Amino acid sequence: MNEVLLINPEEKEISEKLPPLEIASIAAFLEEKGISVKIVDFNVEKKGLEHWLSSYQPKFLGIWGTPLNRFESFRLARIAKSVNKDLIVVLLGPYATFTALQVLQDIPEIDFVIRGEGENVFYELIKAFGTDLDFEKIRGLSFRMDNNPVQNPPALRLHLDSLPPPSYHLLNMKRYEIKMDFIKKRGISISSSRGCLHRCNFCLTGKMYNNLLTVRSPRHVVDEVEKLLKIYHFEAIKFVDSVLSLDREHIENLCDEIINRNLKLPWECEVCPGTVDEQLLEKMKQAGCYLVNIGIESGSQKVLDLMRKGITVEQAEHLLQLCAESGIKVKAFFSFGHISETMADVEKTFEFIERNRDLMSRVEYTIGIRIYPGTYLEEYAIKNNLLPADFKWTEPYDEPRNETIMQPRSIPILIQPQLGYDELESIALRIYSEKISGWENLKSSITKLTQPDKLKKLQQFLRLKFKKLR
Repeated sequence: MNEVLLINPEEKEISEKLPPLEIASIAAFLEEKGISVKIVDFNVEKKGLEHWLSSYQPKFLGIWGTPLNRFESFRLARIAKSVNKDLIVVLLGPYATFTALQVLQDIPEIDFVIRGEGENVFYELIKAFGTDLDFEKIRGLSFRMDNNPVQNPPALRLHLDSLPPPSYHLLNMKRYEIKMDFIKKRGISISSSRGCLHRCNFCLTGKMYNNLLTVRSPRHVVDEVEKLLKIYHFEAIKFVDSVLSLDREHIENLCDEIINRNLKLPWECEVCPGTVDEQLLEKMKQAGCYLVNIGIESGSQKVLDLMRKGITVEQAEHLLQLCAESGIKVKAFFSFGHISETMADVEKTFEFIERNRDLMSRVEYTIGIRIYPGTYLEEYAIKNNLLPADFKWTEPYDEPRNETIMQPRSIPILIQPQLGYDELESIALRIYSEKISGWENLKSSITKLTQPDKLKKLQQFLRLKFKKLR
């Protein structure tokens, strides 16, 4: 019998097929310990779970759980147990980390939940089955004892350089590709760190890693970059770190490593206002950075402060100016529906966008703020009765009106008295029209929406527009 099958459930809302790096890292760690592992990513693989269970016959099934795929995770767990009742089913990932007790209470097909970084916890769990089954000693593990959910203390953070590179050989790398903005290059994602120092009230990533940042050595990161270029024939890189510029020494050394190896490749990353200056941008450009993503979110300082973004409007405008002067393109992100945000605050954001439009190569919008488990936003919504009284992450949730603001129906959105669905729908209409965006940006938005996986969103937008015109 083989030991571990790791699966990534399908997420229908995702627009790009990215390799599941966290799963590939867990697989690499287990392989290094001599454990046989297989990965199945249902975002790119078409055969069902029954096929893989029959052909591989694992002892452990690890399911990567996110808020978006949670119901699919439960469905797969039920299928797995119906195929083999003795299979040990483990849920791990960001959703599992903050809902472990609910999952163990409500989803009997899931035997264990791994919270936080999964590499060492999964390995310790496998070892426990070969010894005295003393699960209580495994930090980061949640399980049942006498049919009652038990939660061990959190796992310690890992030193990333102690981990082997992701097991790309277990993935069908031909199925993954990022359409890099503004350049015709075949891109792929890579991560050089875990966690985030910021405490944005809506963000699950920071909470997942306890608002701490750990980094990989630039040498190991660029080794992995070269492997992706030479073996898998990718031509560009997208760093998917939460914010690559949080650790100044790390990003500078990363750029130096790329420059010293004379690698000529375009790459993009996320940076944050207040962490970047002219000198750093110059080095980044020399190393191949052609585009930075900036989560500005709001043009209202009140809203930025309440979301705990840790930046000022002036810092955001200064960074846009620096990027323009350096020749690095900017994709800026704005979102509407934050705690205590009013339509007056929304207007400040539109004014910010218009004032700085020439400094931004592309503007992306999110209408409605998703409530994720474990975040301050969830705590706030519960305290202020902005979530249904009977809401549970393990029970069905389906809100059709989310579609009118182009949000998934399965995730609760922060809906407030002063900024409810009517107001959010009016913001959506304003964005996806020529009044604020101009024809070129509208054309870009509609082009994105008409990609095969975005047709449904286009239909939602048109329904909303005609509804408002009636």
